[in-house]
Amino acid sequence: MLRSRLRSSIASVALLASCPAAFAVPTGQSAPLSDGSALTITGAGSNVPRTAAARAVDQINALDFSTFQAAVSRAIAVGKTLRLPAGAYSYTGGSLQITVPVVFEAGALLSCNGGNVSFTNTVSASRNQIFASGCMPDFSNDKKQSYVFPEWWGAVGDSACTAGSGADSTAGLANAIASGAAQISLAGNANYRFTSLSTTRSHLSLIGADRGSTLMCQDDATGLLDGLALTGAGGQNIIKDINFSRIQNGVGSVAAASVIAGGSGYAVGDAITLAGGVSTTVAVLTVTSVSSGAVTGVSVQTAGAYTQPALPTATMTITPAVAQASTSGGGTGATFKLRWQGPADLRIQDDYFVTVEHNTFAGSGSWDHIRIEGKNTNPNQIYVERSQIFGANHDNVLIYGPSSSATPGDIYIEDHNYIRGAGFAGVEVLGYTNGIFETANTIYNNKYGNYWDAGPASYIQSAKIRSNDIDTNASGDYYFGLSDVHYQQNWHSDVAPFVCTSCVNLQAEGNAFTIGGGTTAAVFNGALSVHFDGNNFTGGSTPIQVNPYNGTQSSQLTFASSNWSYGGGYFLTTTGTPSQITVGVQLTSTSQAVIAPTSAINNLTIIGQQSPDNNSNNAFSSVLWGKGNTVGAEESAAGGYANQVYGYGATAFGANNKAVGSFSTVRGYMASDDGLYGAQCFANGSTTGAIGGQQLCQHVLRGRSTGTSALRLTSDGNAAGSTNCLNLADSSHAQFMIMVSGFNPSAATSANWQSAGPNILTRGSGVASTYYSGSFSASTAPAVSTGAGSSARLQLSADTTNGCLNVTITPPDANTWDWEAAVIRLKMQ
Repeated sequence: MLRSRLRSSIASVALLASCPAAFAVPTGQSAPLSDGSALTITGAGSNVPRTAAARAVDQINALDFSTFQAAVSRAIAVGKTLRLPAGAYSYTGGSLQITVPVVFEAGALLSCNGGNVSFTNTVSASRNQIFASGCMPDFSNDKKQSYVFPEWWGAVGDSACTAGSGADSTAGLANAIASGAAQISLAGNANYRFTSLSTTRSHLSLIGADRGSTLMCQDDATGLLDGLALTGAGGQNIIKDINFSRIQNGVGSVAAASVIAGGSGYAVGDAITLAGGVSTTVAVLTVTSVSSGAVTGVSVQTAGAYTQPALPTATMTITPAVAQASTSGGGTGATFKLRWQGPADLRIQDDYFVTVEHNTFAGSGSWDHIRIEGKNTNPNQIYVERSQIFGANHDNVLIYGPSSSATPGDIYIEDHNYIRGAGFAGVEVLGYTNGIFETANTIYNNKYGNYWDAGPASYIQSAKIRSNDIDTNASGDYYFGLSDVHYQQNWHSDVAPFVCTSCVNLQAEGNAFTIGGGTTAAVFNGALSVHFDGNNFTGGSTPIQVNPYNGTQSSQLTFASSNWSYGGGYFLTTTGTPSQITVGVQLTSTSQAVIAPTSAINNLTIIGQQSPDNNSNNAFSSVLWGKGNTVGAEESAAGGYANQVYGYGATAFGANNKAVGSFSTVRGYMASDDGLYGAQCFANGSTTGAIGGQQLCQHVLRGRSTGTSALRLTSDGNAAGSTNCLNLADSSHAQFMIMVSGFNPSAATSANWQSAGPNILTRGSGVASTYYSGSFSASTAPAVSTGAGSSARLQLSADTTNGCLNVTITPPDANTWDWEAAVIRLKMQ
């Protein structure tokens, strides 16, 4: 009875199938009945009947049913795995969702209508075709199937990666991607030849076995198609462990052109044929505007067809430019900046959260290997990591923002990418971008290592270029319009310079520049607020060059805390009139100098080399340079050798000078201010061997009277003391000249004296031995006066209390008078 009911149930499932379609039965097996009750299978040379017990095992065998749909229905009804032995299966009905595991045995092939079949459970099959042409089952809602093979749709990795070699796997790869499966698993030791692939889907992982053994070889005879294009803001995709190789040359063309140099002799309508590159059709520009024969505007008349771009031939110290080969008119000398367009091995357009990891891009025919760009929205959070990217005829990596509404941002080119041998740029960044992070890469042997040009966007903002090995690039690095960018800890070892034109707020430190065969390491044109500090320069003759750009002078540039070794010439040279420049560099040779003498700089600060025995023991010493100097007072300065400064606001320049008085200045060799307030002293040595033994000093004494009592003049305007009245040390002598003036500003009257002969001040042992002799020993009327000033009197004497000169004025009246004495003193000790 039980067996009878089981047969009845199986028959019912089969009969409920709508529009059943027969499928082929493998050789050696008899055709099934509608319920499969009499099916026999050839095994070991005998026929074995398919009993109910045999059909009740853990898997549902599709051969037990007359239609594929009937088998599916039974498997779902009993919740068991559906097994498809070798044979052809077909389903042409409406939507059929298979919710149970399915096992395709070798030779099993399912035909269906497009995507009318979907899977939501596991599918097990080897790397053989299991879906017939036109059958594209849906895996997009399958939470249990972790991967699919493109071989299930007929892909075959048997190409030699030459044109026409092996199977064309385009459809198989495309169907696998379109299936919605979370991961497309490519085989190892396989070369998939394809034409072009494009998808707008998200949550796609295209994973190879290893970038050395899984190759995707693009065979595009037109040269115009991208290899793999991720477009349409899909997002959250992963491309990993694949070698992308283009078999036939990609073809690029000129997308836009702008004028760099206008030349002369041009007229509107002239056709300018561009020079350079490898092309089948040469690019031609049309002159759209001129000014006095110089080109001011052009349009692209013929975009051209190039397998290698036309390269800049003009010097790159300002802006690289392409010259003309010929013109239909008589113009000469015009040059142009070009923006190129062409196919990419991998194009990422408007996508987000994309990881390109551990791949190889190496096709010798590639135009661009990786192109990241906006079109309708902002691509962001795209990671290119640990990949080998080399040999593109144009760019190895290109990032392009066409407008402010389609701006690539948070693009990471990082973590040991090897970017080598591009015909134009290792990494090119164009237009509107915000947040390009280029970190820890080797950028080697390209035409340009980095070529970043904001163009009409004005600025490339918030980029970080860090810890890269930028090495042996023929034309160095070119940056136009960087803003708020960090350039840090890179090794720049190129034969051409780092060039930054119209850069604003650039922070660069900790970089190493090996100048090699070139003469310049870094060039700044029209730059503003650049901190290029703490860098190391090796070789060359001009590490830093500063220029204007389009009438804009460079300003607020700092080149401090740097080292320059194994070179000769000038560390900094300039053209134009830059301003607010700070330079500080350690030099290793007398053949080196800090700044070229032809430089015209407004507000220049030079921070000189230091010695470890220079000593500042206060918090606010102003300047300290040279060797063996000591600054022990605030807001003071010393420069040279073995100078000592202990006076507030005092300075000492030269060698073995000593400044102790406030606001004093000593200079030359072995000069001293004798601790006097506001003294200026100069010496060029001493026969006695004492500092300050033989010197020339200048002093100013002052005071104000508001009555008729005698007034003593001192250097600080206070009562006479030990530091403010030309005090002498024991056993010293001074000869001096003196000028004294008094002025009453309310009446515009004055009194004036000037010594006609020598005055002397001598001191033996102790202050009491101080002696004065000279022109004003007695009270003396002014030599020249106006108004009441004629009644004033001047007298000089020795101050035996303080050991100094007593300069005393008797005012003419009780009005306010300001009095000043200027003393030029020859001192010996």
